[in-house]
Amino acid sequence: MTSRAEKERMKQIQDKCQRLLNEMLKDDDNKYCVDCDAKGPRWASWNIGIFLCIRCAGIHRKLGVHISKVKSVNLDTWTPQQVVVSTRSIE
Repeated sequence: MTSRAEKERMKQIQDKCQRLLNEMLKDDDNKYCVDCDAKGPRWASWNIGIFLCIRCAGIHRKLGVHISKVKSVNLDTWTPQQVVVSTRSIE
């Protein structure tokens, strides 16, 4: 069972990951889906380091997790490692 302190720490980590993702989405290169240029992507392939619209995220999911690991920017939980991998993939 996790203690209250552990839950609070996990929430702080998740909040920081969320802030980093939202900052990345403000970058001009990330304001559009990488595949179809739709405005305001809210999904990401974190192992490739790209942001996607919901339609293209569905296509990437069908490719399989051995190719593209898709998560929602807002709805899913991100680990610090996933955020770091997604930013390094871009560089």
